[in-house]
Amino acid sequence: MINIQAIKKAFYSIRAARWERQKFSEILSWSDEFNRIKPTHEKNGTQLTFVCEEFFHEELGGYGGFGMTVKNIAQHFNTSHQSDIAVSLAIPQGSKLVSEPGIRTFHETTVVLRPQQVSLQRDTFIKYSAILESLKTRALITIDWYPSYENTALAASDTPIILWIHDPRDRQEWDNIAAISEELKFRGIQSRQQLIAFADEKHASISRLKHAQKTIPRKIVFATTAQTLVPRAERTYGIAPIAAHWLPNPINIPKLEKIEYSATPTVLYLGRLDAVKRPWMVFELAKRHPSIIFQIAGKSHRPDLSEIWMSRYKNLPNLQLLGHIDGEAKDRLLRSCWGLINTSVHEAEPVSFLEAFAYGRAVIACHDPDHAVTNFGYYTGEVLGEGLDEKSLQQFDTQLVKLVSDHQGRLSKGLAGRAEMVKNHTFESFYSRLIEILEKEKI
Repeated sequence: MINIQAIKKAFYSIRAARWERQKFSEILSWSDEFNRIKPTHEKNGTQLTFVCEEFFHEELGGYGGFGMTVKNIAQHFNTSHQSDIAVSLAIPQGSKLVSEPGIRTFHETTVVLRPQQVSLQRDTFIKYSAILESLKTRALITIDWYPSYENTALAASDTPIILWIHDPRDRQEWDNIAAISEELKFRGIQSRQQLIAFADEKHASISRLKHAQKTIPRKIVFATTAQTLVPRAERTYGIAPIAAHWLPNPINIPKLEKIEYSATPTVLYLGRLDAVKRPWMVFELAKRHPSIIFQIAGKSHRPDLSEIWMSRYKNLPNLQLLGHIDGEAKDRLLRSCWGLINTSVHEAEPVSFLEAFAYGRAVIACHDPDHAVTNFGYYTGEVLGEGLDEKSLQQFDTQLVKLVSDHQGRLSKGLAGRAEMVKNHTFESFYSRLIEILEKEKI
């Protein structure tokens, strides 16, 4: 029997891919045009422009880990008088904040924006290119790679790219995410295939970028926050082998005279309350462990959907729903909790892990980037699916009991994690590694 729906889906997929190629070729021609008329600027300084879809700001893509990383780096170096690095940010997707390409300031940082348009227009692209050129950027640093980055990459077509691997998602990772039925609702899509197609879109985008290098010869180098992510990046981008420099994710290291814990065992959940994070697992664990306080610091991008399952647990007396927390409030939570818990079906090296380690807190998680959780926390082993089956919950149960009952082990892991952060995840270590990459790659 002929599957009409499958034929239609294949047809629309082929048509969409053809349109993307045609649009890319058109923008590439605009890039060539701009390169013929643009003024020439020296780019020998240490002006760096990040390319990221968020900036840990409600007006600029919300509160994800990527945005937190770029915000921390930009704010630190733009306000420090001890560094020659200046950081700007190019938001690749269109913004409602501007009617034409322009610059705004957020977190003490120059942010380049372009307007939302049904289809990027030539005049908009040329103006956007001129603004990026005026920054005299030595290198673009992209947080992973997304199809939206193409516009910025072509607008700054002779600027070297450091593709900083943070969270590459190959088909297997998307398949794991697609197993969370609530995630499909959160994204407003109908099938697993639509979600898994994101991997193919990224692969196709990278292929277009590589093709463009035939006419725009510029250096593209890779860096990574964790070496265990490199094989996943090779599958995601269709490039192998990838020789990636290690570039640590820097965080603010708090001053601690000693590690102290709250009087009552307290576990902190720090992150979005979105389906891919499976916060309902933490809620179920709170139901099982009434003697442990579970502090939930985060909010959902789709509260209309999350309320459906939050309502089942929100009256638990040991479950504290705190909403979005940052600054001094987050500092207080991290100084007193007994550990951090992460139940996400997919992670790479979350900023929240690094923050917890910096405060001497162990982490309970089902992901183990570069064996950090094994070394400085309690690794549950892989947990797939919705996570509410008895086996999955027992995996977290076992590690939760260890965290609470083994005072010396918890303290030792916390101290070791903090020592690792002090050694390798300061802004000074990020700076030295970055300069090393720029010099070694002759950027």
